Amino acid sequence: MLASSPRAPVDRPLSAAAALSSGTALAQVSASVRTMLTEGRSDEAVEYLLAALAAVLEKSSELELLIARMRRERVGKRSERVNQEQLALLFEELMRQGSEPELSPEQEAQVDAALTQEIEAAEAAGASASASAPGAAPRRRVRGYWRTSASVERKVHHVTVSEKDRTCGVCGRVRKPIGSDISRVLRYVPAHFVEDEYQLEKYACGHCKDGVTTAVGPARVLEKRAADSSLLAHVVVSKYADHTPLTRLSRIYQRSGATIPVSTMAEWVGAVADLVAPIADALETRIKGAWVIGTDATGLKVLDPGSPEHIERGTMWCYVGDGRDVVFKYTPTGEGASGPWDFLQHREGYVQADAASVFDRVFNGEVASAVEVGCWAHARRRFVALQGTDCRVAYPLQLMARLYRVEHLADARQLTPGDRALLRRERDGPVLEKLKRLMANVLPNEPPSSELAKAMRYVLNHWEALTRFLDDGRLRLDNNITEQQIRDIAVGRKNYLFAGSHAAAERAAVLYSLMRTCAQHGVAPLPYLTDVMLRVTRDTPIEDLLPDRWQAIYGATKAE
Repeated sequence: MLASSPRAPVDRPLSAAAALSSGTALAQVSASVRTMLTEGRSDEAVEYLLAALAAVLEKSSELELLIARMRRERVGKRSERVNQEQLALLFEELMRQGSEPELSPEQEAQVDAALTQEIEAAEAAGASASASAPGAAPRRRVRGYWRTSASVERKVHHVTVSEKDRTCGVCGRVRKPIGSDISRVLRYVPAHFVEDEYQLEKYACGHCKDGVTTAVGPARVLEKRAADSSLLAHVVVSKYADHTPLTRLSRIYQRSGATIPVSTMAEWVGAVADLVAPIADALETRIKGAWVIGTDATGLKVLDPGSPEHIERGTMWCYVGDGRDVVFKYTPTGEGASGPWDFLQHREGYVQADAASVFDRVFNGEVASAVEVGCWAHARRRFVALQGTDCRVAYPLQLMARLYRVEHLADARQLTPGDRALLRRERDGPVLEKLKRLMANVLPNEPPSSELAKAMRYVLNHWEALTRFLDDGRLRLDNNITEQQIRDIAVGRKNYLFAGSHAAAERAAVLYSLMRTCAQHGVAPLPYLTDVMLRVTRDTPIEDLLPDRWQAIYGATKAE
């Protein structure tokens, strides 16, 4: 924008917001230009008009982007596939500007097609090897595409042909059995409560009156509480794995014949969390020793009578060790001192996170000297948001998608971490160089405040962290696994809205940790928690009660 002229106060150029929001903006621009032309300042008038036009176009671009985002949210579109028409438009624009692209759209399509063929061939080879492995069970196809696991009770019913129908209607001879057809029906048996009444015999000496001897009653998971471990586990799993609020669960139980107050179930949940807290502590210890730790956070509303609005917003910090173990830690605030700075203190290994400033001290040596691993999912989202308004994002998105397809190929080939790193350097290295070169060429000619410039600067500013996966096959391209764990809390808080207190939020973090770790290890949470609550009160080593260890040691048995 030009500076205002001392001879004409009306010559002050309008900002983008003023140019669009003021009803007299057009009249002001017209008066200013006419004044400049009258005074013979035609060059200045042209520059003034161009500056005003640039402001209007900038604001128009912002509005188009906003409309595109709102339309995507309204329609529910979540696809991040590259628009081929947009890609062709980009290449036409590059050619028009005299900038020769490295490859044509046809050549780029050929590269992707060849990669697709490699992936399909690797998947076919893997499926063939799996089917021909010794002892491999044949795959059973069921009409309707439903299937059951080994935990489902299976009953076999032998249906015979009647004596009358065994006789041939033509020759009168008795037909011979030649086999059987199989027809399957899936039934659902509703869950039900069983009230166990223990009548404990009592004995007393009628002669010396020396006390009363009573038979030993059943062991209780929670002292002075009537709930069995199976019921306690179902309450916890319903809330923290299936996101069912206790008020809704109380109504469900009432329909099955058991009236249990919400306050009683809330007390049970807190007691169970305290009981299994040592297991979550053991998870935390194992995560701190992991090769790579993924971390992210989400908010959680908490009732707080001392707050002016009686609700505070706390933070659930999530830490995932090597993509398997999950721990949540609740803090009343989102400050790093009580969050990642404390949990990751003195960390020297890999930490994967987004580029939020709260993690800076984990990498710069102030609280830890961890090695930063970037997240390509965060980088891509900025470009995906521009898909509907800027064709220039099509090519960067295609290159980023190719990085993920190389990962798909590595998974299909079941490569070791070492071989995966070799494949990445061979295939991803040239793609990354092309992507970096493209952004370096576009940025100098792009307004710094544009969304495209911001997206590209994010990638270039964190280039070292984003490309660290090239050297270690155990690293992932993104931090999506951590975000998947947080999604459970996001779904849950839409149902139960808030935690009852800061202490309740801390207990919720413990139970979420076990539920999500079970999910990552493929352990069924209901039998796990039912059994673990019985074992944790005994002398069982806590390390043996971690979900994966429990599955290996006790998974096929129950506590006696």
